[in-house]
Amino acid sequence: MIRAALIALAAIAATVAATEVAAQSGAPVRKLGVTSTAAWTVVGAGEQTISHCVMGLRSDAANPEPGKPQFMISADHQFVLLRVRAAEWSFSGARDIAVTLATVESSERQPAAAVRGKDMIDIAFGTAPERMTELAASLYLDIRAEGVAVRLPLAGLAEVLPAYRECLASIGQPAKPKVHSVAAR
Repeated sequence: MIRAALIALAAIAATVAATEVAAQSGAPVRKLGVTSTAAWTVVGAGEQTISHCVMGLRSDAANPEPGKPQFMISADHQFVLLRVRAAEWSFSGARDIAVTLATVESSERQPAAAVRGKDMIDIAFGTAPERMTELAASLYLDIRAEGVAVRLPLAGLAEVLPAYRECLASIGQPAKPKVHSVAAR
């Protein structure tokens, strides 16, 4: 499922890039509504119908840099998964891992999590709507794993949350090329 989300996100990014080039050459192409300066993006993904939604903070880097983790949230009606890549992590082999999530308000949780790559962890986030509301109210989310803390910036999440909820409500509906972008303040 995550692979499908990543492929969908990559396809949308490629479509946007191709659309911008074609639009500059005068070709009759319908352009997706994407703002290139936006920090947060929400994408409804699926082949015939929307099967899941992906939300994340844009990054121009191919790989995470120290102090600049890359992350996305992928969800449908049955799961919400937080996928994080961080240069500070160095794992070997796929396995379960103990993580602690903490917000600025110091609320901590220890959700299920698994190592998916040398610098990547997937974290089960839970489908309860108050989880996203809690994140949107915080400036950051700290993730502690094996003695290493990584801080995810959450500025701008509150502004994109309505588009994320709209996307979740559209699961099962016919897929349409629709991308929501919101610039963080």
